[in-house]
Amino acid sequence: MENENLENIARDDLALVSMGVILHAGNARELVFEAVNAAAGGDFIRADERIITANQEFVEAHRAQTETLQKEAEGIEIPYSALFGHAQDTLMTVKSEYSLVKEIIKLYKRLDEKK
Repeated sequence: MENENLENIARDDLALVSMGVILHAGNARELVFEAVNAAAGGDFIRADERIITANQEFVEAHRAQTETLQKEAEGIEIPYSALFGHAQDTLMTVKSEYSLVKEIIKLYKRLDEKK
């Protein structure tokens, strides 16, 4: 019975971490698309600000994920969680979007320079 409580606590903690990762990754995604929309409208200062803030959100999400993975590497048993898997997937998808949008913003800036 005591082991069940420990596992439940671990699952609860993992669920909180997972939701934190999803929250910060979602915030980053929103900021990334605000950035590209700003760049499309020629507002490069806003685009750059949004990209910087998006990166800060991404770093926060990544930190939470990494801390959890480090615990597992240290031998602490982390229960399987579809929610944590979803959080990791969301984080990596947003990282890809972030990288692509940074390149798109560079293209918008080059086009603007040619005007």
